[in-house]
Order: sequence, then structure tokens, then C-alpha cells
Amino acid sequence: MRAPFDVHGLGAVIYKEARHIMREPTTLGLILAMPLMQLLIYGYDINLHVEHVRTVYYSEDRGRVAGDFLAALEASQSFDIVGRAGSPQALRQAIVAGKAHVGFDIPATFSADVLRAKPSAVQVLIDGADSNTAQAAYAAAMQVGAAFGLRLHELAESPAVDIRPRMLFNPSLRTTNFLVPGLIGLVMQNSTIVLTALSIVNERLAGTLDQMRVTPIGSAAIVLGKLIPYAIVGFLDLLLVLFAMRGVFLIPIAGSVTLLLILGTGFLMTMLGIGLLISTIARSQMQAMLITAFFILPSVLLSGMFFDIDLEPAPMRAISYLLPTTYFLELLRAIIVRGATLGDLWVPATVTLAFGIGMLGIASVRFAATQ
Repeated sequence: MRAPFDVHGLGAVIYKEARHIMREPTTLGLILAMPLMQLLIYGYDINLHVEHVRTVYYSEDRGRVAGDFLAALEASQSFDIVGRAGSPQALRQAIVAGKAHVGFDIPATFSADVLRAKPSAVQVLIDGADSNTAQAAYAAAMQVGAAFGLRLHELAESPAVDIRPRMLFNPSLRTTNFLVPGLIGLVMQNSTIVLTALSIVNERLAGTLDQMRVTPIGSAAIVLGKLIPYAIVGFLDLLLVLFAMRGVFLIPIAGSVTLLLILGTGFLMTMLGIGLLISTIARSQMQAMLITAFFILPSVLLSGMFFDIDLEPAPMRAISYLLPTTYFLELLRAIIVRGATLGDLWVPATVTLAFGIGMLGIASVRFAATQ
């Protein structure tokens, strides 16, 4: 027969569990820090109001009216002019390379036409890959054009400025075309890190790593032997999700598939290195999962997967640029959606490959030192 409720026994069980928790201060610290990190990221990073969109312009018009129009763009707070293109082709190329989301092409006769009360048109090239930013930029451009034309009309009998927007790369503004390429990076990140970290932690707990350590094969061979199978699995994952993107979601790859696979391999090296590094820190499955979550959560929310990095507060933006996922998502969308080349993407490509070599090297040294 079950014994009646024992208050002293309850206290003993509580004391036992409290001692168990306190014996693992790292796990306790991670559990307590996780809600705070989520609150800070969600509270500071989520900003659905699109403003300060990176903008370039091309203009051969040196007239006062053209300068006033550019000043009106800046004053609207919707556009941040980050450069001037030397030709219409360079204007479009700046958007392809991801240097800007919007490009204004001001005709050479813009000021003269306005002063003579003749119709004047400004073409606006908009990166349609991110439908949310594209729609906001479209609305803001129309609003600035209407307000500027109204001000000119009040000063003189001038017709309204005709804003002619053109959506590039994703004319239908399909959200899928923006999200799915980014999801490829997250799928590779999450599966590779979790598999690598947990498998090595499990082997350490089971004692098989200690058995390999006493064999004469050497630490380098152990590291490579552990990582190569997961590298193959990660590369197969990359191929699988690319086929699914093309076959299921009907998203074509506008750029070079070879370049995409090479840079994907560099990102895969980074994720293997992070998983290996986590395995050298964690002493249990729980710790491995919590440390992994500490990396994955910022990578999902701060990498530009859902929200434009330019809309983030400065501290969050600084964290974003420390995440390898940020650069790989930029590469994925640039190659798949905009058809960018290595010449357009040499900065994020170099950073991605450097992350891969550096992280894998650091993790391998630490792993060998802990064996």
C-alpha cells in the first residue's frame, strides 16, 4: 500500500533536485539566460516599419530641381542615398550586387523640363526579391514624387513628377522567392550543427572517444573521421533542398550553380566547426542543445532571414555582422534570385570562406586539446 504524503520526503526530493541543478551551473546559467536573450532580440529586432532603404541614383542633370528631388528623397526618411552610379547599367548592377535596394534614374533634362512646365519622368528600379521592402519602397517613391510635384506646382505651373517604378528579379513579388533561398541556409545550419554536436557529445558520454584516443591513429585523423561523414550528409542536404526549391516551389537559379555549391561548402565547413566547438564545451546533451539554441536563435532572427538588417538597431546590427549565416543568406539570395556573380559578391564570399577555414581550424585544435 502506498505511503501517505510525506512532507519531509517532499523536502528531501526538492533538496536532491536543487543539488543536482546546482552541480551544473553552466546548464542553469543557459536556462536562465535564454528568456532574456529572446526578449532582447524580439524586442529590439522586430521592426515592421520599413525606412532608410539603401538607395543609389544616376543623374546627368546638374540642375537645382534634380538636387532638390534627391534632397526630398533623403528628407522622407524612407531612402538613404548610399552612392551615385556612373551609368544606367551601373545603377542596375548596384542592385544586383546588393549594394542598394532601390535605384533612381533621373533624366538629363529633368530640371529643364520641370522649369518649362513640361512632363518629367523618373524611373525607379526596385529590388523585388524582398516583397515587404519592395512594396514599402514603391509606396514611398510614389509618395515622395507626388509631394515633390505638388510643391513644384505651388511654386509654378509645373506638371506632377511622373514616378515610373520597375520591379526587378521578382516582378510578381512572391514572398516564397525571398524566404525559400534563406531557408536553405537555415536548414543546413540547424541540421549540421545539431548532428555534429550531439553525436560527439554522445560518444564522449559513452566512452568511445576515450577508446579512440588510446589508438595510434592521431588526433587529426579522429577529427577528420568524425567530420567527413557529416560533411557528406550536409552537402547532400544542400543538393536536396536546392532540388526541392526548383521542383516544388518553382524558383529558378538565376546565377551560377557551381558558385553556389562552392560557397555552400564553405558555409558547411563553418557549421561543422561550430558543432565541433560546441561538443568540446558541452558535458551533456542538455548543455549541447542549449548552447546550440544560443547560436541558432540569433542566426534566425538577426541574419536578415525575415527582417532587413538595415532596420535593426545598431547593437543588433553589429551582432548580425558577426554571424556567418548573415553572409551566406546574402549569397544565396543574390545568386538564386538576382543572378549575381562572384565579382558582385566577393566580400560576403570571402567572409564565408574565411569563417569556414577559421572556425574549423579553431574547433579542431580545441577538440584535439581536450582529448
